[in-house]
Amino acid sequence: MNILETERLLLIPYQLSYIEATLIGDDRLSEVSGYHVAEEWPGVEFFFYLPYVLESVKDDRIKEKWTHLIVLKSENKIIGEVSAQGTPELTWEAELGYGVVEAYAGKGYATEGAQAFLNWLDSEKIKVVRAKTYLYHKKSQHILKKLGFVKTGESNFTGGERVANFEWKSNQILYHENRAQSEKAK
Repeated sequence: MNILETERLLLIPYQLSYIEATLIGDDRLSEVSGYHVAEEWPGVEFFFYLPYVLESVKDDRIKEKWTHLIVLKSENKIIGEVSAQGTPELTWEAELGYGVVEAYAGKGYATEGAQAFLNWLDSEKIKVVRAKTYLYHKKSQHILKKLGFVKTGESNFTGGERVANFEWKSNQILYHENRAQSEKAK
């Protein structure tokens, strides 16, 4: 199990037994994982994503590595999640999803966890990571920019909501793109 660690956080792969326990309830997840669970976790959006994650992981256990639980070390508590959605193992591209419960928001945990996850994705040879966030969600846009994402446009999302689209490229891709631009300029 590939656990990622930052100064304040652990990012734990969301293995099959944890997913199944989450669907039963916080007490079961705490019992199975050994971590306390923040009251507000999982949020509504992530909870609706869980059946897809469960089926995906049941079909192929390698997919466990693409979603990590964010654990606050000082409290030994699950406070959020971060994931690479899509089929990164096939396309070398992913869509970043992340979230931290409201009680822990505004303390830099989402940025810290997502940065560690992006660094790991880079080491896994993921070339491009996309993200989208609602236009009204300025905090999320700020986090994405801090992480090195570039806004690529806007589009409609489910229910007609407008979203901002962002993209992040691995250091290898950026190096080759910059080198090609330098060669063109000569």
